[in-house]
Amino acid sequence: MTSGRTSFRTVPVLLAAVFCLLLLPSCGSDNTEPHIAEPKKQIALVLKTQHSDYWKTVRTGAEAASKEFGVELSVGAPKQEEDVQGQIQLVNEAVNYKREALVLAANDDQALAEAAGQAAERGMPVIAIDTEIDSSRVRSFIGIDNFEAGRKAGLKMASLVGNRGRIAVIGFKPGVKTTEQREQGVLDEIAKHSQMKVVEQVECTSDPAPCARQIRRLLQEPVDGIVAVHAVSSIEVVRAIGELGLEGKVKAVTFDSTAENIESLQEGVIQATIIQNPFSMGYLGVKYAVEALEGKKVPARFDTGTKVIDQDNMFWSDNQKLLFPFVK
Repeated sequence: MTSGRTSFRTVPVLLAAVFCLLLLPSCGSDNTEPHIAEPKKQIALVLKTQHSDYWKTVRTGAEAASKEFGVELSVGAPKQEEDVQGQIQLVNEAVNYKREALVLAANDDQALAEAAGQAAERGMPVIAIDTEIDSSRVRSFIGIDNFEAGRKAGLKMASLVGNRGRIAVIGFKPGVKTTEQREQGVLDEIAKHSQMKVVEQVECTSDPAPCARQIRRLLQEPVDGIVAVHAVSSIEVVRAIGELGLEGKVKAVTFDSTAENIESLQEGVIQATIIQNPFSMGYLGVKYAVEALEGKKVPARFDTGTKVIDQDNMFWSDNQKLLFPFVK
């Protein structure tokens, strides 16, 4: 009886198995076709250089966004920030390798306009970060109001010297729109104070040696304050003030949250620094590139903002997140 009941129950199972094998191949898991994942969107990020804390932070923000939105990110940058042709070549490579979108921090707003326009003509959404590009084909600009950032630096300097004194301004090479706008902001603000005078303007490049020589030369003359509007010149101002023993005697306002700036601010070598949010620039650059590829409308401009950091506010929790974006 037991064996009979077992055979009776087995018959429907066998029939079902035969039916499945003959008519429904998908019943067996071995016959299921493997799922083929869709290829990831390819986005190119071209930076001014990779050899600075600022641009490393931009890259970190972009990589965080690429992971969040599931895209493949390729990153390129010339060795020197002045290498415009190197950047143009990187943009052309992004087009030739059929990247689907371009996030570009241009070394020159006009020189990169043609390359960016050609990328856009090939159907690549172009997102500009840090520096605006002189092209109507760019979908979005993500960065700061450089004139306003310079004005903040000038206003802070005025408060440090009591609205009177001889001021030196350290810029970057001529023709760089971002630093030119910052310089103009500084000059316009200082011009509002009748007892303040800009006695010298010095232009630096990303090569620190000649920049250092110029800063040491001008510090041989009596100056009450010095404003540096670029990361390289800021670092050299810090070194020169320390080496010449001018801490506190010459008030200094610098740009960006380099390790040298943060340490020198804490030690009183400089009195303030104007910081940006490079992590957000990189993150939003990739985010907007993805949204543009999906056919979504992206903002024409997004101001990531600046802050004046001094000894009084550098340890505020919100400011610590900006100064140390890698620390969780």
